[in-house]
Amino acid sequence: MKLQLLSVLALVTTPMAALAMPAVGDMIGTDPETAKAALETAGCMVDEFEAEDGKIEAKCKDSATGKDMEVYIDPASGKVTEIKEED
Repeated sequence: MKLQLLSVLALVTTPMAALAMPAVGDMIGTDPETAKAALETAGCMVDEFEAEDGKIEAKCKDSATGKDMEVYIDPASGKVTEIKEED
């Protein structure tokens, strides 16, 4: 019985995990196509990219909350360095 409950719980929560925002340190990529695909897979629907303070800024909407977010990516490593709600 416990195994069935755990299996059902895992299946129910898996779609929510797929829509979680990326986290600092996640590898996103350095080219726009790869970065956009990785962000959108993580639930951050990209509106645009721009350069800001030596980093790549992705402006996107969190599909789970509907909030406008800014995801900063290191252009050398392709890793997320900062995430914040858009001003």
